[in-house]
Amino acid sequence: MLGQDLVAVLQAKHEVLALDHAACDVSDEAAVRRIFCEWRPKLVVNCAAYADVDGCERDPERAFAVNARGAGHVARAAEQLGARVFYISTDYVFNGGKREPYQEDDPTGPISIYGQSKLEGEQQTFGSDGAGARHLVIRTSWLYGIHRPNFVEKVLADAQSQPQLNPKLEAVADQISCPTWTLHLSQKITELAETSACGIVHVVNTGQCSRQEMAQAIVEWLPRPVPVGPTYWAKLNRPARRPAYSVLGCRRLEQLGLEPLPHWREALEEYLELRTIRQ
Repeated sequence: MLGQDLVAVLQAKHEVLALDHAACDVSDEAAVRRIFCEWRPKLVVNCAAYADVDGCERDPERAFAVNARGAGHVARAAEQLGARVFYISTDYVFNGGKREPYQEDDPTGPISIYGQSKLEGEQQTFGSDGAGARHLVIRTSWLYGIHRPNFVEKVLADAQSQPQLNPKLEAVADQISCPTWTLHLSQKITELAETSACGIVHVVNTGQCSRQEMAQAIVEWLPRPVPVGPTYWAKLNRPARRPAYSVLGCRRLEQLGLEPLPHWREALEEYLELRTIRQ
């Protein structure tokens, strides 16, 4: 989802090699090194992830193989060529205990296997000996985009399948973060590629909301909007815990002299307009 938007944006200024899982399995260290030696990239954006949060809880070995050790394989292979790495990480590295935006230097404390594996991926990217000091970890949250199923599409489909009489949806009211459009994220990654930024940076559409608030904003675009009522994570009985509050503050972007992403509502409206045009 992010990778396809990113390729489209980067190709305007750069020669891009896009590798899917079949072409380069990041959990296979030898395969990663072969690909890197053949193509000799200057910048590697590591979008590879096992991002099924509940799936990671069921299969932690796969989660750490891809999200953590795989990130290390990519970083070490890149360093042999003098290349930089951008590692795409997540708000789920935080425990959700704050009630104000998490900044880049806040303590982490993931509460799920997914979050733990992504945090280890950050650490593997930087390396234990400082070899990855030039690399950049980009944390983001609640991604949606046109290239694969996502929360926006699910809400639209569920709303359109409701009965004519007393239609109603439910969405989680006690999880708050920053919905982020992959196109806007891709555009900011392209800007970051023109800088020497390293360390950690948060990149999300600004503002914050619950899943319920986001769902309500989505259905307002329908000819026949459907009421969206609250539900709560404890009732859903899902395998993985989620941070109740994982809003990311983007202070570092400002320090780098880069503009913040648009507000999440503005981004959602633009996405829905584009989606309508493409249908």
